[in-house]
Amino acid sequence: EGHAYGFDGRFLARIDIEKGERQWKGGRYGSGQLMLLADQAVLLVTTEKSELVLVKASPDGFSELAKMPAIEGKTWNHPVLVDNLLLVRNGEEMAAYPLASTGG
Repeated sequence: EGHAYGFDGRFLARIDIEKGERQWKGGRYGSGQLMLLADQAVLLVTTEKSELVLVKASPDGFSELAKMPAIEGKTWNHPVLVDNLLLVRNGEEMAAYPLASTGG
């Protein structure tokens, strides 16, 4: 839809693709990873501190919806979503979180 989300240093940012300009940045997540849950307009972020964060995927501004610890220690691994199961891991441990179905 004309914009992209990613990390600008240690912050999450939204870029206007046509203009090549950053529109907003927020949420200090370290060397985190993210995935877009497009059907829900939500970004699922795993932080360097092993937290799971839900951020509204909106061009209008940064809005953190929820945050929780996922595993102990640091992680730089990308989260994986298999059906409705979210997998998060680091070099020492892994956790699996069942996600509610959106009914779609």
